Amino acid sequence: MTHSAKRSFARRTSLGLMAGTAIASTLTSKRAMAADSADVVIIGAGLSGLTAASWLESEGFTTTIVEAKSRIGGRCYTMTDLPGKPEAGGSSVGAMYARFIDFCDRLGVKRSPTTFSGFGSHIHIKGANILNKDWADHELNPFQGAAKTLTPSAYRFRMIDRYSLFDDLESWWEPEITAQDVSLRDMMLANGHSEAEIRLGMDTNPGYGHTIDDLSSVHMMHVWNFSKAQSEPELPHFWKIEGGNSSLVSAMASAMTGAIHRNTPIAGIRTGGAGVEVVAEDGRVFTGKRVIVTLPFSALKFVSFDPRITGLQAEAIQTMPYGSCFHAFIETDAPYWENDGLPAGMWMDTSPGRVRPQTEGDEAVGMYIFSTGRLAEFLNRITKEQAEARIIADLVAARPAAKGKVRVARSWSWAKDPYAGGMYAYWRPGMIAKYKETMSQPSGPIHFAGEHTSQSTRGLEGAMESGERAAFEVLDVLG
Repeated sequence: MTHSAKRSFARRTSLGLMAGTAIASTLTSKRAMAADSADVVIIGAGLSGLTAASWLESEGFTTTIVEAKSRIGGRCYTMTDLPGKPEAGGSSVGAMYARFIDFCDRLGVKRSPTTFSGFGSHIHIKGANILNKDWADHELNPFQGAAKTLTPSAYRFRMIDRYSLFDDLESWWEPEITAQDVSLRDMMLANGHSEAEIRLGMDTNPGYGHTIDDLSSVHMMHVWNFSKAQSEPELPHFWKIEGGNSSLVSAMASAMTGAIHRNTPIAGIRTGGAGVEVVAEDGRVFTGKRVIVTLPFSALKFVSFDPRITGLQAEAIQTMPYGSCFHAFIETDAPYWENDGLPAGMWMDTSPGRVRPQTEGDEAVGMYIFSTGRLAEFLNRITKEQAEARIIADLVAARPAAKGKVRVARSWSWAKDPYAGGMYAYWRPGMIAKYKETMSQPSGPIHFAGEHTSQSTRGLEGAMESGERAAFEVLDVLG
C-alpha cells in the first residue's frame, strides 16, 4: 500500500464507533507491512470461515484466515477443561445439520446418537417450585384454554407453531410473508392472549432477542420450522460429537493448507486495483483477489471500509441486533436434588433462567446455567463477580438443599465478547423485508458470511451454510 493510499484510507470515516484516531493511526503506521497473500483472504476462523476455506482449497485456490482471537472456532467452543465438556456456544447438532455431519464423516470426527438427560425438569416461578405434572391446575398458571397444559418452556414454540404463516425453511423472506411481520408480542395479543400469559411463556426465557416487544414473529417462525425439522422419525434427533463440537473445528483447521493468523484483529479493508487489502490493527497487510468476511455485524461495524459500504447494507451492519445471554458452569459437591425430591433441571423466572445437569455418561457432573433476554441483560450490567453471586443466591433460594454445595466454576457472556457482541443475530419486525435481500450480497470483491447471513438453516449449520455460499460466490468469479 502506497503512502498516499494509506492516507486516503485513514481519511475514510469508519462504519462503526471506532472511527477516527485509533484506526487512522494504525493504517498510516510505518509498521504496516505485507503479512500474507492468497487468492482469498478470509476474516474469521469460525465454522463459516473454515467451511469457505475448505471448499476453496478443494478447488485449488489458496486461502489465508485472519482471526482476532488466540482460539479458533468462533461461537463453536467446547470447554474441554470442565467436567462433561460443556458447549459454550453452539450446543447441539441435530438431524438437519447435514454439512456439520458430512464434514465430521469426511474428516474422521466420531459421532454417536444422543438424547437429553433423564434428570428431568420443573418450574420455579414467584418463589414456588412446581412439578410439570401439577402445572396445568396450578394457581400461578396464567395460560388460557388448551395452552394451560403447556409448561412455560414448551409454550413459546407451540404458540408460534399455532400461528405460523409458513411451514418450510425458505419462505421467511418472501414479500407476502414479511408483509405480515409484527413483533411476537403483537402477534400474541392480536390472537387474544393476555399480557401475563405471553410475558411468562415467551418473554421470561426468550432464547432469541432481548424482549418479545422487538422480536420478529416471522423470524421466530423460521427458527421453529428449523427446530421441527430435526424431528425426522428415522433419524436421531441429536448427535454427540466425540470430544465436543470443537473437535470438528480442530479437524477442519488441520486439514487446511493455508495459514490461520491468530491474535490478529483487523482495522480495515481496502479494495481497488487488482485485489483486496485487509489491514490488521498492528499494521500488517493481507492481500488477495477476494475477501470473505465472516464477522458478526456486531463486530464488523467497528471495521473501516475503503471505499465505504453504503445504503441498506451499511444500515444492516450498523443495526443488526444480537441477543443477550449469560452462561455459567456450576460445580456441585453433592446431588442436592436427591435431598429435596425435585428434578435436577429447572425453568426459572430468576437470574439462572434455565438450569440443566451437565453430564458425563449417565452421571451429573455439574449444572449448566443458560440465561437469556432481560434476565441476561441484568447479569451483564453488573460485574462478573456480582452476577455469579446473584446466580448462586437465586439457585439456593429456589433449592435450599443446594446451600453450601454449589459454586460457579466459570461464567461467560457472548454479549461481553468484543468479537461477538451477543449470542446470535435476531431480527426486529420489518428488518427482514428491509435488509435480508441486500445485506449478504457481495460488495465488489468483498463477500459476506456468518450465521446472520444464512438462508435456510440456523446455528452451527447456518454458519457452515453461509461459508459454503460465500465460497461458491468466489468460485463463480475466480472460476
